[in-house]
Amino acid sequence: MNQSKLRHISFILTSFLCIVACSTISHYDQAAYEHATNAKVDTLALMDKATSAYGDHTKDIEAVQLELAKAAEYDKGRPLNRYTIDLWATLRSDDGILNRFLISWKKSGTLSSAFVEDKKDHVGKAFDTIIQLESGKIKTAQTQ
Repeated sequence: MNQSKLRHISFILTSFLCIVACSTISHYDQAAYEHATNAKVDTLALMDKATSAYGDHTKDIEAVQLELAKAAEYDKGRPLNRYTIDLWATLRSDDGILNRFLISWKKSGTLSSAFVEDKKDHVGKAFDTIIQLESGKIKTAQTQ
């Protein structure tokens, strides 16, 4: 092999190894995992209450929204965590799936159990995506 080809192959191999070695996503964080799983359970439990009057549950709604805000803020402060931050936004932004549910509940006063179950499925899947992303991240020696 001539030296030019060898240099070219060496450059490609080095570039590939650098790309593979560079982390593009944060490492696993036990606290983030716990925030997400706890928030999922509390959110789905709150959604079950939507078959009764919205006004009877304003404190519960505020508590869950605060819990979600804390979980999202925790993830927002972690480096290389753009994917998770985007998933939290999909769930809880103004036009997010949970907020749309809460708006429907507030407007209607109460919701049918069939509607609640359908929306719980969507919200649960959004949480599952956040949880699975976190649990699939690389675990460092400290988190194993």
